[in-house]
This record gives sequence, structure tokens and C-alpha cells, in this order.
Amino acid sequence: MPHLLDKKNADMLISHGVFTMDELRSRVDIMLENYCKSVAIEANTMVDMAKTQIAPAVDKYASDLARDVAAKKAVDGSLPCRRDSRLISKLSALTDIIDERTEVLESTMVTLRGIEGIIPESEFIRDKVLPAMTELRIACDEAETITARGYWPYPTYGDLLFSVR
Repeated sequence: MPHLLDKKNADMLISHGVFTMDELRSRVDIMLENYCKSVAIEANTMVDMAKTQIAPAVDKYASDLARDVAAKKAVDGSLPCRRDSRLISKLSALTDIIDERTEVLESTMVTLRGIEGIIPESEFIRDKVLPAMTELRIACDEAETITARGYWPYPTYGDLLFSVR
């Protein structure tokens, strides 16, 4: 979007009477402002979803599995329960990763609020916020694939893709 103001682009648009320089600046400001506001809403929503629904759901599933393993071991201490134990470990690790990446995204959003100017703000979003969102998304997507359906708080990708009629 800022490249609309590059000399060659601006000269071409102005010479053909499409825009004046003031109109170009205004358009760039409006587009960047919309971009920044939209991504900020998405990032803050993502933080909220991860904190209040995804991480607790994954934790609950891991806790319930741990109780099941303890109950099985109480009946017969020699039961291996390897699958459940591995799954509990993986879920616990993912919960920690989700928590860590949520904190990173949240602190990145706090930093964003202190940035003055629409172009520096949009560049910070491109360089810091979007990568932080991607990292959190990767952990949440992995958790979705191993969390039992009854615990997952949202429709899964499979639900969305294959339930269209």
C-alpha cells in the first residue's frame, strides 16, 4: 500500500488524472489504517481465544487423561498406558507453548499501541504481529489435531470442510 506513493507510481497516477498527490496520501492512510485496525482486532481476538478457551480445553483433556491413567494404574499397576502417557506429555507441552506464544503476542500488541504513525505501525504489524500470530496458530492447530472432539471449543477444520451440504 505505501508503494502507491513511490515516485513512479504517483507520477503515473497523477499524470493520467486518476488522483492528486493529496488523494493518494489519503488513500494510503485510509487503507493502512483499515489494515492496522483489522489485524489488531484479529490479534486481540486470537489472544482471548487462546487464553480463555483453547488452552483450558487442552488442559482439561490432559487432566482427564491423567485421571484415567491413574485409575487404570490403581486397578493394575503393570498396565503400560504408554499412548495416554505420551499424549498427556504432548498436550502439556502444547499448553505451555500456547501460553508462551499467547504472552508473546499479547506483549507485541502492547508495544504496537505505543507506535506513532500509520506506516511504522503497519510495518510493525507486518514484521512482528503477524509472525507472532502465525506461531500461536501453529501450536493451536497442532493441539486441535490431538485434542478429543468433545473438548475442543470450536468447530474443527474437518467440521468446516466436510460439513458443507
